[in-house]
Amino acid sequence: MNHVRLAALVLLVAMSQASAQDVLLAGKVQRVVLLAYGAQGCPDPCEARKPQSAGTQWVCIHNGGGCESMEVQVEQVFLGEAGGPTRVFKQGIGEWGPRFTEWRRQVIVNQEGDSISWSPAHVRGGKIYIESRKLRNIRNVKTSDLGPDENDLVALDSVLERVRQAPDGQRARKESGHK
Repeated sequence: MNHVRLAALVLLVAMSQASAQDVLLAGKVQRVVLLAYGAQGCPDPCEARKPQSAGTQWVCIHNGGGCESMEVQVEQVFLGEAGGPTRVFKQGIGEWGPRFTEWRRQVIVNQEGDSISWSPAHVRGGKIYIESRKLRNIRNVKTSDLGPDENDLVALDSVLERVRQAPDGQRARKESGHK
């Protein structure tokens, strides 16, 4: 019985690490879910900070609005691995409200650790362009440094080329399909 519990624990840890893996991908949003704090999968941030000693008075002020998740059907992976044909991105809702929207066209999503950003994909002449104000950084490369056009668009392949040239040796992989 202990072996079963250990195997289950190892599998759970491996799955959680794989889902938190850094990735840059293109895909289509399948759904966006907004949850209130305290709902399943959206822990109350004040509850986590609550003092453990009984009788202690405390105040918790938080300007977040809950949690959000965006399920994306993966079409192309540029960096990292998606972990399957569908990837779910989760984050807290900040004071300015939700950042995920149900965008019906292709999106480019970047996750680096806990930081998630995305941009609608704008296709022109067979090239993908991203909005530099929405997807601001990819692997420490500022998209605004690549000279956005009058519509705030930057060619994704230019950003990926800059990532490839980064001094830390990070390499971009441009792959089709699911990785």
